[in-house]
Amino acid sequence: MDTKDFILLKTLYEEKNITYTAKRLFMTQPALSERIKRLEKEFNCNLIIRQPRGIAFTSEGEQLYNYMQEADKAYQSIKKQLSATGTEIRGTLRLGCSNIFAKYHIPKILSAFSQAYPYIDINMYSGLSYRLYRRFLEGELDVTIVRGAHDWSEHHLELLSEPLCLFNKTELSFENLPQHSYIHYQTDPNLQQALDDWWYGHYRTPPNISIEVDDIDTCVKLVRQGLGFTLLTESCAQDVPGIFTSPLLTKSEELFCRTTNLYYRNNYTSMTPVKAFIDFIMNWKL
Repeated sequence: MDTKDFILLKTLYEEKNITYTAKRLFMTQPALSERIKRLEKEFNCNLIIRQPRGIAFTSEGEQLYNYMQEADKAYQSIKKQLSATGTEIRGTLRLGCSNIFAKYHIPKILSAFSQAYPYIDINMYSGLSYRLYRRFLEGELDVTIVRGAHDWSEHHLELLSEPLCLFNKTELSFENLPQHSYIHYQTDPNLQQALDDWWYGHYRTPPNISIEVDDIDTCVKLVRQGLGFTLLTESCAQDVPGIFTSPLLTKSEELFCRTTNLYYRNNYTSMTPVKAFIDFIMNWKL
C-alpha cells in the first residue's frame, strides 16, 4: 500500500462511482478495479460493494479510509514541522490551561503569540487543573498551565500568585460567615482541600452550603443576585463590577494565595513550537 492507494481510496470515497473515479485518476476502469482487488487481497477483506448506481464502502473499507485520513493528517503535520526554515517556526503546540487562567489571561497571551509565530498551530484544552495535569503527565499535552503546586521533577515556571477572596453582593463580616448562605463552586480537589483547611482553621462549624454549581460565571451571577457568598480567586472579580470582595487571610494574618504554574519537560528545546512558547511566556508580563 502506498500514497497512490490513498489517493485512489480518497477519490473513490468522494465519488462513490468506479467510472467517475477512473476518469479523475486518468485510469481505465479495468486498471482501477485491479488496484481495488489488490488492496482487498492485501487486507483480506472486501472494501467496497458494487451497487446498481455506484459503489458503497463496507465497514472494513470505512475503517481503512478513516485510518488513512488520520495518517495523512499526521504526515502533513510532521511535514509542516520539519520543513520549518529560518524564522518561520512551524508545528503544533498542545496546550492545557485551567479554566480561570483560560478565561482571564490566555486570550491576550495567545493573540500576541500567534502574531509573533503565525505558523504555529495551537490546540488548546481548558478544564479543571487536576485533570489537565493528569493529561500532561500522560503525554497528551506538551505544556500545561494549572493552578496550585505539583511535585514535578522537571521544569515549571510560576506565572501568577493571587489571593483567594470572599465574594458577596454587599460587605460581609468574616466573623459571622458560617451563618450566611454559601454558594459552593465545585473546583479541583487540590484547591478544595486548601479551602477546607482555611475554613476549619477559622471556624468550628461547616459552611452553610445552599447552592452548588460547576460553572464560575453561574456562581458569580448567583452572588450578584444576593443568594449567598462564595470563595474564588481575585481574577474572577475582573468583569463583575459592583460586587464586594475581600481577601482571605491565614491564621498568621497573611494573604491566602493560590499560584498558577506552567509545567513543561526537560526536552522542550528539541520541540520548536514548545520552545517558542516557553521563551515567549518567560518574557510576558501578566
